[in-house]
Amino acid sequence: MRVTVFHNMAPGYRSGYRLEHPMLPVYAYDAPDGPVEDQLWRAVALFNGDPEFFDDSGDHDLCADYRNKHHRSFCPGDGFSVITEGPTQFWVSNGRSLDPLPGGFPSLAVDGDHGSVPIGQRITYQVPAFNRQVREGLFETGGPNGQTAQNGPCGKRG
Repeated sequence: MRVTVFHNMAPGYRSGYRLEHPMLPVYAYDAPDGPVEDQLWRAVALFNGDPEFFDDSGDHDLCADYRNKHHRSFCPGDGFSVITEGPTQFWVSNGRSLDPLPGGFPSLAVDGDHGSVPIGQRITYQVPAFNRQVREGLFETGGPNGQTAQNGPCGKRG
């Protein structure tokens, strides 16, 4: 499964996620297959800890890589997307639980700040069949499907 970590970029994000809050993709990795919620709780631990807390070399390396990219800790209001064989799932943290969202994040950020460094290439694109609006987005390249900057916007809607 492919897990992407999203930081909530709204002022006061620690009070929780709201649909109007812009979410920024900051980190993505391949997690072992298994129960999605178990993997997300593992991610919460990894991205709140110090690499030295983890005896498993894989967990240590993931935590160290996240920290080396200068990301802040995963906080209430932040979220995840999870790509498995089925539809992409979206989850947010309220501080005590991880809650599934019925759809994707309606508002995506493209700019980071100190502690939230975006992943992917920033691309300006238009979907003429949808409407003539010019959009801008971040598109992760690589991953399990070999996505490129050229085919990334093809899967975006809205």
